Amino acid sequence: MGRRFSFQSYQRTFAKPLRTALGEWSVREGFIVRVEDESGVGYGEIAPIPQFGSETVAAAEAYLQRLRDDSSLAEDTVALAALPCCAFGVSAALALEPSVRRCDYAVAALLPAGRAALSTLAVKLSAGYESFKWKIGVENVAVEQAIFRELVAQLPIGGRLRLDANGGFSMAALESWLRLLQQFPEQVEYLEQPLAVGQEAAMAQLAASSGVPIALDESLHSDGGLGWFEAGAWSGPLVVKPALIGAADKLVERLLPVAAQVVFSSVFETAVGLENALRIADQLPNYSRAIGFDTLAAFADSLPSQKSAPMIRAVERTRLTPETIWKQLPNLT
Repeated sequence: MGRRFSFQSYQRTFAKPLRTALGEWSVREGFIVRVEDESGVGYGEIAPIPQFGSETVAAAEAYLQRLRDDSSLAEDTVALAALPCCAFGVSAALALEPSVRRCDYAVAALLPAGRAALSTLAVKLSAGYESFKWKIGVENVAVEQAIFRELVAQLPIGGRLRLDANGGFSMAALESWLRLLQQFPEQVEYLEQPLAVGQEAAMAQLAASSGVPIALDESLHSDGGLGWFEAGAWSGPLVVKPALIGAADKLVERLLPVAAQVVFSSVFETAVGLENALRIADQLPNYSRAIGFDTLAAFADSLPSQKSAPMIRAVERTRLTPETIWKQLPNLT
Protein backbone atom coordinates (compact mmCIF):
# COMPACT_ATOMS: atom_id res chain seq x y z
CA MET A 1 0.00 0.00 0.00
CA GLY A 2 1.39 3.41 -0.95
CA ARG A 3 1.02 6.58 1.06
CA ARG A 4 -2.52 7.98 1.08
CA PHE A 5 -3.67 11.36 2.37
CA SER A 6 -7.20 12.41 3.26
CA PHE A 7 -8.60 15.38 5.13
CA GLN A 8 -11.71 16.76 6.77
CA SER A 9 -12.60 20.38 7.40
CA TYR A 10 -14.18 21.85 10.52
CA GLN A 11 -15.93 25.04 11.58
CA ARG A 12 -16.23 25.61 15.32
CA THR A 13 -18.16 28.44 16.97
CA PHE A 14 -16.66 29.98 20.08
CA ALA A 15 -18.89 29.70 23.14
CA LYS A 16 -18.10 33.40 23.62
CA PRO A 17 -16.42 35.42 20.84
CA LEU A 18 -12.75 36.07 21.56
CA ARG A 19 -11.98 39.79 21.96
CA THR A 20 -8.44 40.98 21.27
CA ALA A 21 -6.72 44.13 20.04
CA LEU A 22 -7.10 42.66 16.53
CA GLY A 23 -10.90 42.51 16.81
CA GLU A 24 -13.52 39.88 17.62
CA TRP A 25 -13.23 36.24 16.55
CA SER A 26 -16.33 34.02 16.60
CA VAL A 27 -15.67 31.03 14.27
CA ARG A 28 -12.55 28.85 14.02
CA GLU A 29 -11.96 27.05 10.70
CA GLY A 30 -9.35 24.43 9.93
CA PHE A 31 -8.60 20.90 8.79
CA ILE A 32 -7.51 17.54 10.16
CA VAL A 33 -5.23 15.66 7.75
CA ARG A 34 -4.80 11.89 7.86
CA VAL A 35 -1.98 9.86 6.29
CA GLU A 36 -1.89 6.09 6.00
CA ASP A 37 0.85 3.81 4.71
CA GLU A 38 2.52 0.49 5.51
CA SER A 39 3.83 1.95 8.79
CA GLY A 40 0.46 2.95 10.17
CA VAL A 41 -1.77 6.02 10.44
CA GLY A 42 -0.91 9.57 11.44
CA TYR A 43 -2.90 12.76 12.01
CA GLY A 44 -2.04 16.44 11.83
CA GLU A 45 -3.95 19.70 12.10
CA ILE A 46 -3.93 22.69 9.77
CA ALA A 47 -5.31 25.78 11.52
CA PRO A 48 -4.56 28.98 9.58
CA ILE A 49 -4.71 32.52 10.96
CA PRO A 50 -4.02 34.85 8.00
CA GLN A 51 -3.73 37.86 10.36
CA PHE A 52 -0.56 36.19 11.67
CA GLY A 53 0.91 35.80 8.20
CA SER A 54 -0.24 32.25 7.46
CA GLU A 55 -2.01 31.03 4.34
CA THR A 56 -5.76 31.44 4.09
CA VAL A 57 -8.23 28.63 4.77
CA ALA A 58 -9.02 28.56 1.02
CA ALA A 59 -5.33 28.19 0.08
CA ALA A 60 -4.90 25.37 2.61
CA GLU A 61 -7.92 23.54 1.24
CA ALA A 62 -6.70 23.88 -2.34
CA TYR A 63 -3.36 22.33 -1.36
CA LEU A 64 -5.03 19.48 0.54
CA GLN A 65 -7.22 18.66 -2.45
CA ARG A 66 -4.10 18.36 -4.61
CA LEU A 67 -2.30 16.36 -1.92
CA ARG A 68 -5.14 13.87 -1.77
CA ASP A 69 -4.56 13.09 -5.45
CA ASP A 70 -0.76 13.36 -5.44
CA SER A 71 0.99 12.32 -2.21
CA SER A 72 4.36 13.50 -3.56
CA LEU A 73 3.25 17.08 -2.77
CA ALA A 74 4.05 16.32 0.87
CA GLU A 75 7.72 16.72 -0.14
CA ASP A 76 7.20 19.86 -2.25
CA THR A 77 9.24 22.24 -0.09
CA VAL A 78 8.79 25.14 -2.50
CA ALA A 79 4.99 24.99 -2.30
CA LEU A 80 4.99 24.37 1.46
CA ALA A 81 7.26 27.35 2.12
CA ALA A 82 4.25 29.55 1.32
CA LEU A 83 1.89 27.31 3.32
CA PRO A 84 3.33 27.15 6.87
CA CYS A 85 0.19 25.69 8.46
CA CYS A 86 0.00 22.96 5.82
CA ALA A 87 3.70 22.25 6.32
CA PHE A 88 3.11 21.84 10.05
CA GLY A 89 0.03 19.63 9.76
CA VAL A 90 1.41 17.36 7.05
CA SER A 91 4.79 16.91 8.76
CA ALA A 92 3.03 16.14 12.06
CA ALA A 93 0.84 13.54 10.37
CA LEU A 94 3.88 11.91 8.77
CA ALA A 95 5.48 11.44 12.20
CA LEU A 96 3.45 8.28 12.70
CA GLU A 97 5.18 7.28 15.92
CA PRO A 98 6.45 9.76 18.52
CA SER A 99 10.23 9.60 18.77
CA VAL A 100 10.36 10.71 22.42
CA ARG A 101 8.38 10.12 25.57
CA ARG A 102 5.46 12.37 26.41
CA CYS A 103 5.97 14.94 29.19
CA ASP A 104 3.76 16.81 31.67
CA TYR A 105 3.12 20.55 31.18
CA ALA A 106 1.78 23.31 33.40
CA VAL A 107 -0.92 25.36 31.66
CA ALA A 108 -1.42 29.13 31.77
CA ALA A 109 -5.09 30.03 32.18
CA LEU A 110 -6.61 32.31 29.55
CA LEU A 111 -8.45 35.35 30.90
CA PRO A 112 -10.96 37.21 28.70
CA ALA A 113 -10.58 40.88 27.89
CA GLY A 114 -12.12 43.50 30.14
CA ARG A 115 -13.70 43.09 33.57
CA ALA A 116 -14.77 39.53 32.77
CA ALA A 117 -11.16 38.65 33.59
CA LEU A 118 -11.84 39.20 37.31
CA SER A 119 -14.51 36.55 37.69
CA THR A 120 -12.62 34.16 35.43
CA LEU A 121 -9.47 34.62 37.49
CA ALA A 122 -11.35 33.60 40.64
CA VAL A 123 -12.58 30.42 38.95
CA LYS A 124 -9.14 29.56 37.58
CA LEU A 125 -7.47 30.17 40.95
CA SER A 126 -9.89 27.77 42.63
CA ALA A 127 -9.00 25.18 39.97
CA GLY A 128 -5.30 25.45 40.84
CA TYR A 129 -3.84 27.56 38.02
CA GLU A 130 -0.77 29.65 38.83
CA SER A 131 -0.05 31.39 35.48
CA PHE A 132 -2.58 33.61 33.70
CA LYS A 133 -2.71 35.29 30.29
CA TRP A 134 -4.89 38.38 29.92
CA LYS A 135 -5.82 40.03 26.62
CA ILE A 136 -5.34 43.81 26.78
CA GLY A 137 -5.37 46.69 24.30
CA VAL A 138 -9.12 46.14 23.84
CA GLU A 139 -10.48 48.93 26.06
CA ASN A 140 -9.30 52.33 27.30
CA VAL A 141 -5.82 52.24 28.89
CA ALA A 142 -6.98 53.72 32.20
CA VAL A 143 -9.86 51.23 32.42
CA GLU A 144 -7.60 48.25 31.75
CA GLN A 145 -4.97 49.45 34.19
CA ALA A 146 -7.59 49.70 36.93
CA ILE A 147 -8.67 46.12 36.17
CA PHE A 148 -5.04 45.06 36.21
CA ARG A 149 -4.63 46.38 39.76
CA GLU A 150 -7.66 44.35 40.84
CA LEU A 151 -6.25 41.24 39.18
CA VAL A 152 -2.91 41.65 40.91
CA ALA A 153 -4.64 42.06 44.25
CA GLN A 154 -6.30 38.65 43.78
CA LEU A 155 -3.11 36.79 42.89
CA PRO A 156 -1.66 34.44 45.50
CA ILE A 157 2.05 34.32 46.26
CA GLY A 158 3.74 32.88 43.19
CA GLY A 159 0.90 33.78 40.81
CA ARG A 160 2.08 35.37 37.56
CA LEU A 161 0.34 37.40 34.85
CA ARG A 162 1.14 37.50 31.14
CA LEU A 163 -0.35 40.56 29.41
CA ASP A 164 -1.01 40.21 25.67
CA ALA A 165 -1.56 43.36 23.60
CA ASN A 166 -1.49 41.67 20.17
CA GLY A 167 0.58 44.55 18.77
CA GLY A 168 -2.19 47.05 19.48
CA PHE A 169 -0.43 49.66 21.65
CA SER A 170 0.69 53.13 20.71
CA MET A 171 4.05 54.24 22.06
CA ALA A 172 2.29 56.38 24.65
CA ALA A 173 0.17 53.46 25.83
CA LEU A 174 3.21 51.20 26.09
CA GLU A 175 5.18 53.72 28.13
CA SER A 176 2.20 54.16 30.46
CA TRP A 177 1.88 50.40 30.93
CA LEU A 178 5.59 49.95 31.57
CA ARG A 179 5.52 52.58 34.32
CA LEU A 180 2.75 50.59 35.99
CA LEU A 181 4.22 47.13 35.45
CA GLN A 182 7.56 48.20 36.95
CA GLN A 183 5.74 48.28 40.29
CA PHE A 184 4.85 44.58 40.12
CA PRO A 185 7.97 42.62 39.12
CA GLU A 186 6.92 39.53 41.09
CA GLN A 187 3.45 39.35 39.60
CA VAL A 188 4.15 40.13 35.92
CA GLU A 189 5.88 37.43 33.90
CA TYR A 190 5.99 39.48 30.69
CA LEU A 191 4.19 41.90 28.39
CA GLU A 192 3.52 40.25 25.03
CA GLN A 193 3.95 42.04 21.67
CA PRO A 194 2.86 45.53 22.77
CA LEU A 195 3.86 47.22 19.48
CA ALA A 196 3.22 46.24 15.89
CA VAL A 197 5.56 44.11 13.79
CA GLY A 198 8.53 46.18 12.65
CA GLN A 199 8.96 48.00 15.98
CA GLU A 200 11.11 45.33 17.63
CA ALA A 201 14.04 47.69 18.20
CA ALA A 202 11.84 50.08 20.17
CA MET A 203 10.41 47.20 22.22
CA ALA A 204 13.89 45.88 22.98
CA GLN A 205 15.07 49.30 24.13
CA LEU A 206 12.06 49.83 26.38
CA ALA A 207 12.35 46.34 27.86
CA ALA A 208 15.98 47.02 28.75
CA SER A 209 15.34 50.45 30.24
CA SER A 210 12.21 49.48 32.20
CA GLY A 211 13.25 46.03 33.36
CA VAL A 212 9.85 44.66 32.27
CA PRO A 213 10.28 41.56 30.07
CA ILE A 214 8.70 41.97 26.63
CA ALA A 215 7.82 38.90 24.59
CA LEU A 216 7.56 38.60 20.82
CA ASP A 217 4.59 36.85 19.22
CA GLU A 218 3.29 38.35 15.97
CA SER A 219 6.88 39.32 15.07
CA LEU A 220 7.84 35.63 14.95
CA HIS A 221 5.22 34.91 12.30
CA SER A 222 6.00 37.82 9.97
CA ASP A 223 8.42 37.97 7.04
CA GLY A 224 11.87 37.39 8.49
CA GLY A 225 10.38 36.25 11.78
CA LEU A 226 12.53 33.12 11.96
CA GLY A 227 15.54 35.36 12.54
CA TRP A 228 14.34 35.98 16.09
CA PHE A 229 15.09 32.34 16.89
CA GLU A 230 18.81 32.92 16.41
CA ALA A 231 20.67 32.75 19.73
CA GLY A 232 20.98 36.26 21.16
CA ALA A 233 18.59 37.89 18.68
CA TRP A 234 15.98 38.60 21.38
CA SER A 235 16.52 38.66 25.13
CA GLY A 236 12.91 38.15 26.27
CA PRO A 237 10.37 35.35 25.87
CA LEU A 238 9.43 34.01 22.44
CA VAL A 239 5.75 33.09 22.19
CA VAL A 240 5.65 30.29 19.64
CA LYS A 241 2.49 29.08 17.94
CA PRO A 242 3.82 25.85 16.41
CA ALA A 243 0.84 25.44 14.08
CA LEU A 244 1.80 28.65 12.23
CA ILE A 245 5.56 28.29 11.77
CA GLY A 246 6.06 25.40 9.35
CA ALA A 247 7.36 21.85 9.39
CA ALA A 248 7.47 20.30 12.85
CA ASP A 249 10.87 18.63 12.46
CA LYS A 250 12.54 21.87 11.35
CA LEU A 251 10.91 23.76 14.20
CA VAL A 252 12.56 21.47 16.75
CA GLU A 253 15.97 22.35 15.31
CA ARG A 254 15.19 26.09 15.40
CA LEU A 255 13.95 26.08 18.98
CA LEU A 256 16.63 23.97 20.65
CA PRO A 257 19.12 26.87 21.07
CA VAL A 258 16.47 29.18 22.58
CA ALA A 259 14.27 26.64 24.36
CA ALA A 260 14.56 28.39 27.73
CA GLN A 261 12.94 31.50 26.20
CA VAL A 262 10.12 29.68 24.41
CA VAL A 263 6.47 29.80 25.47
CA PHE A 264 4.26 27.41 23.47
CA SER A 265 0.91 28.98 22.63
CA SER A 266 -2.37 27.90 21.09
CA VAL A 267 -4.13 28.98 17.91
CA PHE A 268 -7.42 27.51 19.19
CA GLU A 269 -6.77 24.20 17.48
CA THR A 270 -8.35 20.88 18.42
CA ALA A 271 -6.69 18.28 20.63
CA VAL A 272 -5.04 16.92 17.46
CA GLY A 273 -3.10 20.16 16.97
CA LEU A 274 -2.36 20.34 20.70
CA GLU A 275 -0.70 16.93 20.64
CA ASN A 276 1.16 17.85 17.43
CA ALA A 277 2.57 20.90 19.26
CA LEU A 278 3.40 19.09 22.50
CA ARG A 279 5.40 16.47 20.64
CA ILE A 280 7.69 19.32 19.62
CA ALA A 281 7.93 20.56 23.21
CA ASP A 282 8.75 17.00 24.31
CA GLN A 283 11.95 17.26 22.29
CA LEU A 284 13.18 20.47 24.00
CA PRO A 285 15.00 19.46 27.21
CA ASN A 286 15.29 23.08 28.38
CA TYR A 287 11.62 23.97 27.92
CA SER A 288 10.26 25.13 31.29
CA ARG A 289 7.40 27.64 30.96
CA ALA A 290 3.66 27.06 31.31
CA ILE A 291 2.05 26.42 27.94
CA GLY A 292 -0.68 28.69 26.63
CA PHE A 293 -3.21 25.99 25.76
CA ASP A 294 -6.16 26.77 28.03
CA THR A 295 -8.29 26.84 24.87
CA LEU A 296 -9.76 23.40 24.25
CA ALA A 297 -13.05 24.16 26.04
CA ALA A 298 -13.61 27.46 24.22
CA PHE A 299 -16.13 26.06 21.72
CA ALA A 300 -19.83 25.28 21.87
CA ASP A 301 -19.79 21.95 20.06
CA SER A 302 -19.59 18.22 20.71
CA LEU A 303 -16.01 17.66 19.58
CA PRO A 304 -14.07 15.65 22.19
CA SER A 305 -11.40 17.62 24.04
CA GLN A 306 -9.24 17.39 27.10
CA LYS A 307 -10.62 19.03 30.22
CA SER A 308 -9.43 22.48 31.18
CA ALA A 309 -6.87 21.89 33.92
CA PRO A 310 -3.72 23.54 35.33
CA MET A 311 -1.64 20.56 34.17
CA ILE A 312 -1.65 18.45 31.02
CA ARG A 313 -0.17 15.16 32.10
CA ALA A 314 1.51 12.61 29.90
CA VAL A 315 -0.93 9.88 30.85
CA GLU A 316 -3.90 12.07 29.89
CA ARG A 317 -2.39 12.75 26.46
CA THR A 318 -2.76 9.10 25.54
CA ARG A 319 -6.48 8.86 26.34
CA LEU A 320 -7.89 11.10 23.63
CA THR A 321 -6.75 9.70 20.31
CA PRO A 322 -6.78 11.68 17.04
CA GLU A 323 -8.92 8.95 15.51
CA THR A 324 -11.68 9.81 18.01
CA ILE A 325 -11.80 13.38 16.71
CA TRP A 326 -11.48 12.24 13.08
CA LYS A 327 -14.59 10.08 13.43
CA GLN A 328 -16.52 12.86 15.16
CA LEU A 329 -15.83 15.57 12.55
CA PRO A 330 -18.57 14.61 10.04
CA ASN A 331 -21.15 14.97 12.84
CA LEU A 332 -19.68 18.09 14.43
CA THR A 333 -22.43 20.26 15.93
